Amino acid sequence: MKPLDQRDRSRQTRRAGARRDTPPDGAYLTDGKALFHVERTLVDGPQGELFVELEDCRTLDLIFCSARSVTALGLRTVQPI
Repeated sequence: MKPLDQRDRSRQTRRAGARRDTPPDGAYLTDGKALFHVERTLVDGPQGELFVELEDCRTLDLIFCSARSVTALGLRTVQPI
């Protein structure tokens, strides 16, 4: 797997079938109960499937999941204050 640069992000996101608003590295996501930090976004395989590494801000556990899973969970981007 390789980290995405900004030019590759939109092309790979479309190829992977994920939404265009796949969270960028460094973003914060929530479902209203938990808070996650996007550590990095990766592309894997010849199909260019998009994966996101999330850090649970409460437990500091790292979670590795597909961008489609993030979309299916209904996580939304939030701005830290």
